[in-house]
Amino acid sequence: MMIEAQWSEQLAAVHAEIAPALPRNVEPRTVELAAFTAVGERDLAMRLWTEARDAADAARRSVRAGLRERHGSRRPGGWPLMVLLVGALCAAVAAVLSSGLRFDPADTVATVVTLSGLAALACIVVMIAARGRALNRAVIRLHGVATVGLVLAAVFTVGRGWDTTAMILLVTAAIGVAGLVGVLVARARDSADTELVDTAENVALAETKPEVEAVGLRLRAETEAALDAATADRIVALRDTVLAEIAARGITLEPVPPRTPAGSVIIDALLATWVPEVMRGEV
Repeated sequence: MMIEAQWSEQLAAVHAEIAPALPRNVEPRTVELAAFTAVGERDLAMRLWTEARDAADAARRSVRAGLRERHGSRRPGGWPLMVLLVGALCAAVAAVLSSGLRFDPADTVATVVTLSGLAALACIVVMIAARGRALNRAVIRLHGVATVGLVLAAVFTVGRGWDTTAMILLVTAAIGVAGLVGVLVARARDSADTELVDTAENVALAETKPEVEAVGLRLRAETEAALDAATADRIVALRDTVLAEIAARGITLEPVPPRTPAGSVIIDALLATWVPEVMRGEV
């Protein structure tokens, strides 16, 4: 009876801790944290939480630093990409304004010329930064948007008559086309360099993965050493019971295999954040 009463008390404690997060904000790791708390091991769980989170943060910084050191501005998310993003937005707005669909083109001439000039300048800056070397494939998409926007702005303007504005916009469109062709030629000319920049992030993640896995192994070993078998089993039982109850209520969570060792849910969930969410299936 005493054991049953203790179980009921601990289970109620888990329910009470996660109740404010239901139904949208509860996660398996918070359920496991509540289970640790219910058996008096919250300090251990918080240490695992903090160390796993800090290790993930350190791994992300290491990946970024490695990419910056190896590839400089050509790295994924490098400044040329940001410059092109601004250029693409400017070109897109210029195309919309010059189309005459929602605005009188006569009232937006100065704005269209300014935006097109900025977009063309962005293309020039990227060409200079590349120095004939291959750029990441993401550059193609943004450069393509910028080029299409510049060409459309020029076409719409020329279609209304030949004047100084039309000539300026034709020049900016030519710069956009030349820049895009330059990017494509550089990638086609050196396939090895192209593959290097396209796979840079994947390679950096793969190289860092063993370090993160080592942290996970260490934290799991420390957890096993810190908990006696009965306490570890009770944490697992509480966590699995509550997760099953949550699933029975129709709340979908990340699956946790039954009998996953105590602490592993927290460790794995926090360590996993070192990889960008869109790439977690690739590492």
